Amino acid sequence: KKGERGKCEDRAHATEEVTTSMCLREHLKIEPEAARDDQMREYITIDRYPLVLTWNRTEQGEWWFWKGKPKDAGQMENTIARRPIGIHKYKKPEEILTLWEEFYGPRSGNEALEKVGKQRHGEVAKRFVEEVRKEMGIDQ
Repeated sequence: KKGERGKCEDRAHATEEVTTSMCLREHLKIEPEAARDDQMREYITIDRYPLVLTWNRTEQGEWWFWKGKPKDAGQMENTIARRPIGIHKYKKPEEILTLWEEFYGPRSGNEALEKVGKQRHGEVAKRFVEEVRKEMGIDQ
């Protein structure tokens, strides 16, 4: 059976976040809570950041991503915190290195940073990267 079964278990098709939350609660008596900043933006993404920055709860409706989230959770350009902890869906070494260059690499001559604005959803993604770099003091 696919999906959640309400058990602390490691198996295919179980949602990692939900399963981990259940295990923390059941075995360690730790009550998990959402990782959000004071503006309700999430510290951890579940998909590539340019895509997540386009998710619009108002226009797209209540699909699985929004399930269980507070009504005032950030959406679109305010979905992801400006000091992100984890950005998922980047698995290949070259993707991880590109992500590092975008967020931490030098500004001058940074090809990865220049490409951000040219990809799908580029303007939104570029603004986000610039805000993260500023918030983290990369370009100071």
